[in-house]
Amino acid sequence: MAREAMLEINCGRYSKKIMDVIDLLNKIGWKYFNYNNEVEYLPLGDSDDYNWQKELLSKKELQDLISKKQDNLEVVGLNLYYKNTGEGMTFLAKNTEEVVIGLDINRKTIGNNRESITDVGWYIENIIQKLIEEKCPIDFFRFEEYTD
Repeated sequence: MAREAMLEINCGRYSKKIMDVIDLLNKIGWKYFNYNNEVEYLPLGDSDDYNWQKELLSKKELQDLISKKQDNLEVVGLNLYYKNTGEGMTFLAKNTEEVVIGLDINRKTIGNNRESITDVGWYIENIIQKLIEEKCPIDFFRFEEYTD
């Protein structure tokens, strides 16, 4: 059995545009490209199939994709990576009031085995606190962890 962890946050007072939240995450160190400079995302028209794609996209192409997905009320899905570390997150949102962040890419833990608990303090410091410092009001956040 392994552990799964997630954060849910509400950034609705910061902006109604999902891309604004992604840009802010990028500013605080969460990059939307992987080691190969590819963007890992849910494509337009995915219809909740979660058929992740990986390709080189310009910032403009990514902005257009996210804008279209939000206009179509589709789930925006994007993997983000923290600075030059291996830690990452899966960002999922239909709007900025219910952003789900899966802590599933090289999850930062206390301990070094599959059942180690998530270092939630690290994520609060490097996501929640940094967003607040950048004047993004977080009206709500919730952390969950469970075994699958």
